[in-house]
Order: sequence, then C-alpha cells, then structure tokens
Amino acid sequence: MDDCSLLTPRELAAHSGWPEKRIRKLIATRSIRFLKNGTNFLLPQDAVQDYIARNMVEPDERSGASKP
Repeated sequence: MDDCSLLTPRELAAHSGWPEKRIRKLIATRSIRFLKNGTNFLLPQDAVQDYIARNMVEPDERSGASKP
C-alpha cells in the first residue's frame, strides 16, 4: 500500500460507489482491510479494489466456447 489515505466507511462508499452498508458488512466479516481505532473504522483508499482483486473468479477455459 503506497498511499496511506484512510477513509471512513461513508467516505469509502462515496469514493468507490459501493453502498456503505456493503462496506460495513465486509468489515463485520473481516473480508476487507481496515484499521480499528477505538470505535472508529478506517479503510485504505484502495480497499475495495484490493477486495475485488483477491476475490475475482477467472473464467474456466474448459467450460467456454470451443476455440476455432
């Protein structure tokens, strides 16, 4: 993580376009990177992109259309 910008769940939701409720659910299930500072949760600005990269399912070439 090069950038140390930390955002609240609300700020990350506005930045990423994802609903705040979904981001809070990812925090609750420990599926996304976050920092807990007292009762506050702070997330790196690239937390959503990191989550997507870690959970992306690549297509199975065997089940795709036949190649010419």
